[in-house]
Amino acid sequence: MKKRYRDVAARIMADLKAGVLKTGDAMPSETVLCERFDTSRSTIRNAMAELEKLGLIERKQGAATRILSTEPTQTYVHSMSAAGDLMQFAGPSWRKVHKTAAIVADEDLAQKLQDRPGRHWIRISQTRHIDTLSAPVGWTDVYLSQEYAGIVEEIPTYSGLVYSLLEARHDVVIHEIQQSIGARPVPRELADILQVEIGDHALELRRNYLDKDGVGLIITLSILPAQHYSYDITLQRRA
Repeated sequence: MKKRYRDVAARIMADLKAGVLKTGDAMPSETVLCERFDTSRSTIRNAMAELEKLGLIERKQGAATRILSTEPTQTYVHSMSAAGDLMQFAGPSWRKVHKTAAIVADEDLAQKLQDRPGRHWIRISQTRHIDTLSAPVGWTDVYLSQEYAGIVEEIPTYSGLVYSLLEARHDVVIHEIQQSIGARPVPRELADILQVEIGDHALELRRNYLDKDGVGLIITLSILPAQHYSYDITLQRRA
């Protein structure tokens, strides 16, 4: 069933496209929107959060909500909170698995993964897509510890992140995610797939998903072209 706030967000987006509301305008107040859509304040706030994620509005405490754009931004966003793993993909996103292979890490691969050589992995090579974009927004090689190879067949149709599938199918818990982000040119072999020029800038993101003993059960290496990617992080102070 479609959630009410999404219906409200869709109707506001229609107003934006029709020119009823324009870039730079202040959004109507919550009271006005509640009356217009005959709904609760919580529904309106959830709708506003949805529009904010799409880059359509800007909300600041103590100030009016402003319209930034009449069209959703074409950006791939990871959001992460220190309170937990809250990584999200902007817009409806999905994976396409290109190939899988059983491999043994040599010295070079072990250095890239920051893991030991000789480990047996299943490598799942995939692209991530957003329906509104013709080009993939990134390429990821997922290295899954071979002992969990049984989940590989489910990955192409699984909508969530691979580690959550691993936890659901096996008696393991990911206790820590180590992440590093760097910059590099897009590798020659990926330029055509990602529909960018050879040497275009990209972010290289490595994540190591560790169990309670500090063993990496999944390691991912992603290439994310700069024009499709941003990274937001919220750090919350704990009492």
